[in-house]
Amino acid sequence: MGVETEFGVAAYDGARQVLTPEEVARYLFRPVVARHRSSNVFTQNASRLYLDVGSHPEYATAECDSLSQLLAYDKAGERIFHRLSQQCDEALRADGFSGATYLFKNNVDSRGNSYGAHENYLVSRELALKSFGERCCPSLSPANSFAGAARSRTAAT
Repeated sequence: MGVETEFGVAAYDGARQVLTPEEVARYLFRPVVARHRSSNVFTQNASRLYLDVGSHPEYATAECDSLSQLLAYDKAGERIFHRLSQQCDEALRADGFSGATYLFKNNVDSRGNSYGAHENYLVSRELALKSFGERCCPSLSPANSFAGAARSRTAAT
């Protein structure tokens, strides 16, 4: 199994927004692009680090054999983004911006849409997907709600 996580970004000086999330994401990925000439790269542990459509950073772990490996790979992604956010702050200061950047694992955007974490499963190509889906979907669908990575809302919200 693997996990794909979308990150939210912001840059504020007190209550004042310094840059848009898109601009922050470009600053955040400057070191990646400078080193790899791309904003879509694979890390040393075969996970994928990239700037997704809509200019939000993402990290997708490689498929893992155990929960402990998955947690370690997920934590490695957090550390990569922590280093990138520190470099982003330095670059912003060098360009004359004040304030700080904020990077957070996200599961609801500013419009209330829920997203942010996807599970990936490596299965054999010979597997009958229809019957597999019929058996697994009932248990997989509520997993994000139980784990706290989903949002439920009423028609009024």
